[in-house]
Amino acid sequence: MPNARPRQPRMDLEVRREQVLDAALRLVVREGYAATTMEAVARAAELAKPRVYAAYPGRGPLLVALLEREQQRMLEQLDIAMPPAVERAGFTDTLARAAANLLEAVAAHPDSARLLITPAADAPVEVREYTSRTREFALANLRGLIEWAADRADGPGSLDPEILAVSLLAVGEQLVRLALADPEEYPADRLIGFVQQAITRLAPAE
Repeated sequence: MPNARPRQPRMDLEVRREQVLDAALRLVVREGYAATTMEAVARAAELAKPRVYAAYPGRGPLLVALLEREQQRMLEQLDIAMPPAVERAGFTDTLARAAANLLEAVAAHPDSARLLITPAADAPVEVREYTSRTREFALANLRGLIEWAADRADGPGSLDPEILAVSLLAVGEQLVRLALADPEEYPADRLIGFVQQAITRLAPAE
């Protein structure tokens, strides 16, 4: 009688889901969304494919769950990336503090950060919709900060607020890419110093 395939040990569904998400994270950050199929995740997690489907019904829901988990990890590390208005010392200081918190979160969870800035063009529609909502949420926070700072002495003055919000988001994304690509060349203090100097230039001259 041929040897039967060894049975995989039973595990709690939540534990299996974490195992599946960990495997999917490794695949996305190393090979991209296109390579992160259910079959590839099953191999990476060393699980039978039916067990992966038992944890998540399809590739789209799996990847959205992964994005939600990694975003939550970043948010927990950020703590308060954008301080409430009552705690803000000024426009420049608030942006510098947010940048510092962001870069500390990147250093603590580099794979989470890589996932969140990975282009989603080849991802399932659920992932593209999720990343679009996340980007709009970030823009809304920046718009709120710019509106709060509009009449402050160190505020952005007459700069177009919508273009400024989009530009600040693009700068933040690029800071994350630099921190991930070459942390020795672009340490956090260098990047934060740049933010402080650049935003100070936006403040009206006294």
